[in-house]
Parts: sequence; C-alpha cells; structure tokens
Amino acid sequence: MKSAAVNSLTVPSLGFEEHRLTNGLLVLLSSREGPPLVHVTVHYRVGSSDEEPGYSGLAHLFEHMMFQGSAHVAKNEHGRLIDAAGGRWNASTGKDRTNYFETVPSSHLELALWLEADRLSSLAVTEENFENQRQTVIEEKKQVYDNQPYGRAYLRFDELSYRNWRYAHPVIGYEEDLRNLTHDDAVAFHRRFYQPANAVVALAGDFEKDRAMRWIEDYFGWIPQADPPVREPVEEPPDEQERVEEIRDPLAPLPAVGMGFLVPPLGTREDAALRLWALILGEGDSARLYRRFVYDQPWVTGLAAGTNHCRGPQQFRIWFQVQQGVSPEQVIQGVESEIERLQNETAASWELEKSRNQLTYRQVMRLERVSRMGEALAEGASMLDDPDFVNRRFETLLSVTADELREAAQRHLLRTRRTLVSILPEERS
Repeated sequence: MKSAAVNSLTVPSLGFEEHRLTNGLLVLLSSREGPPLVHVTVHYRVGSSDEEPGYSGLAHLFEHMMFQGSAHVAKNEHGRLIDAAGGRWNASTGKDRTNYFETVPSSHLELALWLEADRLSSLAVTEENFENQRQTVIEEKKQVYDNQPYGRAYLRFDELSYRNWRYAHPVIGYEEDLRNLTHDDAVAFHRRFYQPANAVVALAGDFEKDRAMRWIEDYFGWIPQADPPVREPVEEPPDEQERVEEIRDPLAPLPAVGMGFLVPPLGTREDAALRLWALILGEGDSARLYRRFVYDQPWVTGLAAGTNHCRGPQQFRIWFQVQQGVSPEQVIQGVESEIERLQNETAASWELEKSRNQLTYRQVMRLERVSRMGEALAEGASMLDDPDFVNRRFETLLSVTADELREAAQRHLLRTRRTLVSILPEERS
C-alpha cells in the first residue's frame, strides 16, 4: 500500500480492488476490518452537462425517478427498506455525474446491492411517475432557488461564467424546459445513460470481498450490455473580457458578491495549486480573507472560496456577504488586492504548512468514514476514469510548490477570466 508522508505523519493510501463485469460495469471494492458498516454507491456518468439545449433538468429529474419503483420494489419502498435495515440513503446530481448511495450494516449489504441492481435493470419509467416527478422538481427549484435569498443569483452566476451551454445552465433545469419535456424524452434519456457500462459500483467498509463480488455478479451481471454513450469534452472559447452583472434580490437581507475565474479542469496540477489557494484565502480563521475582512476590517459576515469540481473548465469562486453599511465595491477592491498578492508574492511557508495539514486531516477523515471512502473512489472513476484519483490528488496537493502557486495565480486569476456578480437588496420605497 502506498502512503504519503506529511512531516512525521504517514498517511496510508486508500486501497481498493478493481473489477469489470462482462457487461461493462466497473466495480471497486475497498474492504477493511472496522465497524460493521458498508457504504454502497452507484455513480452514473451522466449529469447536466450531458443534456441538450431545451432538455435541461433531465439528469436531476432521474435522480428523483430512481426512487419511484421498479419491477420488484414499490414506489418509495427503496428508502423504507434501507431505513428498516438501520441504514441511510440519498442521491445527488452534478454537472458531470449522478450518484446514489446507501450506508448499511454489513449484514444488509446484499439488500443494498439487490435494490440498486433492480432499479438499474427495471426502473418504472412510467408516464405517471414522470409527470409527478417533473412537478416535484419544478417545486424544488422554487423552494431551493427562486424563493431563497441569493438563489437566483447563484444560478445566474454559471450562466455568466460559462459560454458553453453544457456548463452554463443549472443542474436543476429551467422551468420552461421541464414543462416541455415528454415521457418519450425521459425514456430515451434513461435508455442511453442508465446502463452497466456507464456506471460505477463502489463498496467501502467491513465486508467480505468474495461474497460481495458473487452478489454483484448475480444481481448486476445478467443486465444486458450496451455501448456507453460517448462523452464529448466540455470546452470554453478563449476569454476576452470580464462578465459583470448587478442583481436586485428582494429576499436578500444583505449585499453579497460572487467572484469567479475560469480555471483548468479537475485532476490537473494547476487545479491542485488553485485548491491550495482556496484554502489559504478562505478556509479557517487564519485564512487571508478571513483575517482581513472579519478581524482587521469587519466588512463581511461570511465568505467561502473553492472550485466547482468539474471534468471540464472549472470556476475558482470567492463568495462573500457584506456587512450592513459597507459598500460591496470596498470589499471587491480588497479582494482584488489580495489576488494581486497571490500573483506577485510567494506564499508564506506557514500558510503552505497549514493548508497541507488541513488536507492531511481531510484525507485521514476520508479513510475513517466508509461513506467518504466509497464516494471518493466512485467519483474519481466516474469523473476522470481514475479510481486512484483520491490518492493521486492528495500526493499532488502535498507536492505543489510556492512557485507553482504563484504561477497558477498569474495564469488564471485574471480579469479577462473573471465573472463578477453583485447581489443587492431590493430598494424599498
């Protein structure tokens, strides 16, 4: 087993076995003794970036559809069976993948595998289920985005940041598109993307690998093989100018600002450098922006920095909420000056040390929690065709130098690559 050394601490890598069924299903097994729990996750290589214009929301809609029953499981029974087994379950949709998971006692691993295989092979893509879940998603969009402070601005941010429609449109979809979708559209989408060769099954926790593989062969192995869909790369045209917009939000209690820069995809060395910058800028009380705008000048009530985790061009984002009586422009200018520092000065050794310690802590926690282990393996495989990405990226993050940090900031944190959205409370008469 490989390991990475941080100071005197040696962090073992996440070990796993890789198998491929004859129908193309990728299986990843990470077994170790510990608490009698197993995390089962199924990632499908499909997200909102796989939708065509006019068909937004299909990927997320199927996240809902997958709980609407199958040949041997009634509507909503999937969750009830996992609950009864003492487990937990959920699902999520992103730009590049959709995942479903259960964490169950080891004694109920077979149940979880059977449930996942049954809905992969025989999901009830009925017109009734489609109509019901379409309306559910429309209502979800209203509750999560349209009727929440800053919600619409958050969606608008991607529309401004990306000129390629595949990343620009919201994962949850546009209401007009959702209303225009047909049952035939749903059937075709399901047939294309929900098949074994486009899926990854990952298990992590305390289980017998041989027995687990027998169950996987029994429950998944008979599902017919189909050619996986070809995933076209998501590319952006060269940046030419900054994108700026001011939004009035009647629900916003305070002004807020979103600042983003187009940066290289997940898995590149520059992605690792920018991840370190995100930690140095915005994570923890000693982060640069936190020290400056919370402690030294109490101008913001909250801030965050990070990337949006895409296999294509990512956004390096900084979000902050501005204190009452403080101009957003004041904070924007302050953030700009900090970015200039990133480009012109070498990061302090203590900052690099702190960020590497933060990353080490997260890696250790990932190795301690079966859910994080399983999701990390599956995500690397589904996003980048690299199950070992969780280990490789950690090693890369630890090896990034101060010079590489500065060079990444010089190349990518530029005004021509920038999107700037200011959200202002709606003026009341």
